[in-house]
Amino acid sequence: MNKQIFLLFFLCCNFIFSQYQINIKASVLDQKTNKPISLANVNFKYTKIGAFTSNSGVFNLKYDEKLINDDDVFVINAKGFKTIEIKVSQLYKFLRNTNKFYLQRDDNTNSWVKDLSLSTIDESGPNLFGKVFSVSGPIQGATIRIKNSLVEAQSDFDGYFNIDAQVGDILVVNYLGMIEKQTVVEDFDDLYVLLKTEAQILDEVVLSSTNKNEDNLVDTGYGRKNKDAVGFSNSTITKKDISAGATSLVDVIRGKFAGVRIEGYDTPRITIRGGTGSMNTPAYAIYDVDGLIFEDFPNFINAQQIESITILKSYGATNRYGSVGRGGVFVIRMNSLYKGSSQTLDSALIKGNDYEEELGMISFENNSKYIKELEEAFSFENAKEIYIKQTSNLEFKSLPYYFDCYDYFKRWNDDFAFYILTDAVISAKSNPKALKALAYKMESIDRNLDAELVYEHLLKIRPYHEQSYRDLALIYSKNKKYVLAADIYKKILLNQIDEVEVLGLQKTIANEAYHLYSNNRDAFDFKNFPIDVLKNILPNIDLNKNINQKTFIRPKDFGYDYRVVFDWSDSNIEFNVQFVSPSKKFFNWSHTKFENKDQLIDEIKFGYNTEEFIIDDSQKGEWLINIDTFSIESDINPTFLKYTVYKNYGRDNEISKTSVINLNRLSQKLTLDKLFYN
Repeated sequence: MNKQIFLLFFLCCNFIFSQYQINIKASVLDQKTNKPISLANVNFKYTKIGAFTSNSGVFNLKYDEKLINDDDVFVINAKGFKTIEIKVSQLYKFLRNTNKFYLQRDDNTNSWVKDLSLSTIDESGPNLFGKVFSVSGPIQGATIRIKNSLVEAQSDFDGYFNIDAQVGDILVVNYLGMIEKQTVVEDFDDLYVLLKTEAQILDEVVLSSTNKNEDNLVDTGYGRKNKDAVGFSNSTITKKDISAGATSLVDVIRGKFAGVRIEGYDTPRITIRGGTGSMNTPAYAIYDVDGLIFEDFPNFINAQQIESITILKSYGATNRYGSVGRGGVFVIRMNSLYKGSSQTLDSALIKGNDYEEELGMISFENNSKYIKELEEAFSFENAKEIYIKQTSNLEFKSLPYYFDCYDYFKRWNDDFAFYILTDAVISAKSNPKALKALAYKMESIDRNLDAELVYEHLLKIRPYHEQSYRDLALIYSKNKKYVLAADIYKKILLNQIDEVEVLGLQKTIANEAYHLYSNNRDAFDFKNFPIDVLKNILPNIDLNKNINQKTFIRPKDFGYDYRVVFDWSDSNIEFNVQFVSPSKKFFNWSHTKFENKDQLIDEIKFGYNTEEFIIDDSQKGEWLINIDTFSIESDINPTFLKYTVYKNYGRDNEISKTSVINLNRLSQKLTLDKLFYN
């Protein structure tokens, strides 16, 4: 028997199995402006039931009636506003009249917290509109910034942007693989910016050959075609793209194709963005090896004998293979010597990945002119005088200047040092790149509650970026706000976030979501947590546990000896990470246009900037992690890298450390860290 009661405020009660399922759907608004308040925390006090408001200020709170009593307290709080607390008995009466909650602003809130929290509500809006495009059409994800400032914007799917600029400002516009363009704002008419590719610039000064390039022909499953003329979604690498150190097909594929996620190593399964599967029921790729179709991963392939690999990932490309190809196809062609030979080379004999370098350790010392001036101070007050004099003489305070001054002043006064960082946050409140770096810095100094505020603001200004949701869920978990963290992970895993499908960070989020579930499941409503989705993403972990049992036993096979996570503040940055094993063999992961352009474009398009690496049940001894960068950036707002290493991740004895590196100061390849594996 089902019984439904509909109230004016959308309070729905469904009588199922002798109990009510209650769903409260309502809005939270700013009393002063009547504008929606996003990321307001809505919960029942001292319970595991809670949610947060969307960008439109709406929340959905579902719970079993038996879990909440009339004397329980319903709470709404949002940073920069006064908290509302009301008993449940009064709540139901209130909701019979309206489904809108109005919050009053809290004048006692810390100044920078209030400024940042209210900035998306009070902002008057940008005054310059424009569009970025190339000869091929609009450019999504182009960066538009005002020179010598931290004001920045990004073009949308159709290439449009808006930015708070003034007449006389110089706009700097760039995009991956394009020539940077600068233009002066002369008026507030719509601005149209045409970017040329690096190849176009070369074409203007170099005569192009009319000879057909044999290397441009690839096997698509329908025969050899020019890869530029293929009419469906594909991506190709050839033998010249395969490093001498690649010993398996996994080594060849990893990092070479955008949207490709690899699960496992010995018997991997691969998903391709663009296949017809979903996060809940992924469709795995199949393999066409010289015309033979394999649904299981072809481990027998010798990486050094591959002629080419082409990914087909649209309906037009996969209809040749029928429904079995719905997850995409790897078309693999071997060279003729390999086809006629039954012999395989011992992977240990392959040359090219022996590590023979001697590198120095990365240093975080700073010898800039302004720090040398501060070092001459004989007291805190004297240092402040020097700082004030410096800032009055500087045309603009760069992000590294803020960071360096924080590092200097923390020896004198923690509050003043942190004030410098919060001043930077307000100056950069429209600049996601700078805000990410500042949040990284706050995490590295254990100011996680302050970092939380920055990550919340990032989600407000970048609501369609995958990274915004992952970062916020992770910082909520760090701050023991497990109900909110679980709510975000649940929405991600069940694809319940409008216009956002988190695929680029799928495995990373799965690891972090299961970490939350396995370590803190008693702190939130775990019965509704999408554990079945995690089973699909983490197939090698035994998640077949009875979630109703009172004593939860963490699966023995969840957890890693080392989990290394890199986050970077700008997807356009080019750098290389190198892992060196105790046996002095190296593995490179390259974040460059030359090696991994499709991946960089995917990051820019879908808004993510994280990569994780797992070292588990591996060689004992000392592992090296080296880093090198290839980008030259302005020192006003360079890219920062957050490096987090977890030892015994997911286990009772887990420990971690976080470092933040200004990649613009990395003038040579250096060792970032040494991990001792025993």
